[in-house]
Amino acid sequence: MKRALCLAIPLALASVPVLAGETSGNMALTLAALIGADQPSLSRGEKAVLASFLNGQTNVTLPADAQRILVKADKITCRMGDVDVGLHDCTLTFGATTVTKTGRAGHELLSTMQENGVMADGTAGTIYYSVMPITCTIDAIEVESHDGGGAMCTYATP
Repeated sequence: MKRALCLAIPLALASVPVLAGETSGNMALTLAALIGADQPSLSRGEKAVLASFLNGQTNVTLPADAQRILVKADKITCRMGDVDVGLHDCTLTFGATTVTKTGRAGHELLSTMQENGVMADGTAGTIYYSVMPITCTIDAIEVESHDGGGAMCTYATP
């Protein structure tokens, strides 16, 4: 028994826990719209629909390619300062493309990640919120039906 325990403890410590999260509805739609605005692979039509939804305009003409929108980022890391209280920024990674949002735009994404249940991880003077990867599916027709559905995001946290 001692031998099995001695082997199990190092194996348990060697694995890095990954937590999964899922969100839907208004919060997921907001998160998808903020991420989708910078996703290089989305079409102009898809980005326009997401921007309209974020601005509360859910009665829009849907382009053929924007009826079901898939928003994906490989990694998002946001940080805020608990010493430098003016620090708010986020880095979004889409394959080889990296986008950085600072100031108000960084705070907006950071706050939306908090709202969607992404947990904080802090170090000396800085609080981090990270997901890797994140995938959001927006069914624009369902969003326009005003029944509370049509937006779902899933993510993993390191």
